[in-house]
Amino acid sequence: MQHRISIDGFGYSLRPVRLSDARFILKIRLEDMNRTRYIHEIPDDIELEEKWIEEYFKRDGDFFFIIENKFTGEPEGTIAIYDLEDGRAEWGRWVIQKGSMASVESVNLIYKAAFQRLNLRELYCRTIEENSAVISFHDSLPQKKRGILTDFFKLRGEYYNAIEHYVDKKYYCEELSGVLEKKAFAIFQRNLRMAVGKFQFHHIGVACNDLERDKKAFQFLGYQAESACFEDSIQGIQGQFMVANGQPRIELLQNLEDSTTLTSYLEKGVKLYHFAYSVNQIEKACEYLIRCRAKVMSPLKESAYFGKRICFLMLSNMFLIELVEE
Repeated sequence: MQHRISIDGFGYSLRPVRLSDARFILKIRLEDMNRTRYIHEIPDDIELEEKWIEEYFKRDGDFFFIIENKFTGEPEGTIAIYDLEDGRAEWGRWVIQKGSMASVESVNLIYKAAFQRLNLRELYCRTIEENSAVISFHDSLPQKKRGILTDFFKLRGEYYNAIEHYVDKKYYCEELSGVLEKKAFAIFQRNLRMAVGKFQFHHIGVACNDLERDKKAFQFLGYQAESACFEDSIQGIQGQFMVANGQPRIELLQNLEDSTTLTSYLEKGVKLYHFAYSVNQIEKACEYLIRCRAKVMSPLKESAYFGKRICFLMLSNMFLIELVEE
């Protein structure tokens, strides 16, 4: 079914399967036969796989996804929802590339697709009883267990019992969602460190009509100057950093004469200009944020204050962030 559902997570996303994914699907299905011995065999034939996908496009009620790594933009697995009936559906075709950490988040995203996009009331999956690793994974999330289906699967001429796990919408929304989000976020933080290195909060940029007036106001809140005032003619601002115990570092910013860098914020009465993050791999950090639909507002350039490169990007929620090269 050529659906258009896409779901974004912290570090992974689901997108619809394309015909061009045939080679990747074959690769992960065939790369480790010990790990995939509990799924149906397929021949190493790209034309047959493309034909299967073309036939899939003609079926209704079948939602087949590619699991993509948002850091690399590369596919790392497949997952699907199918056999929709009376508000229930099965999920499966779940194959994750060896070494990938997409398991938890891909399951969370398939639940989001089922309950938030398709408005299903229940999603279930069936696993061969001998597949102890996957059974343990389902139990650990935890999913609910309905029972054993006797001689349910036939693989390579043999019959196998199946364990059926399920999650209803109420249980997901009230209990399981928070558990899976927490687990997925922990994996995201690990992947973030691996992909872009350091990504650490540095300061909050504050737009000022009168820098000295704002400085006095923040001194009342316990702030004191961390640096002398500086000017950056390239950015069209003058600024000063201030710090306080137990409070975030701030950068007071004022337009230079004839500059309009901050004007749109000031005219709207918006003081909060940006959040800034210190990074040691600034190009990789930019690439990741762009994959997350951020837009470059000011490309890489040397900062008059830091003496290293900075850039500004607008996130998809219209919030401005600055990256500062360490």
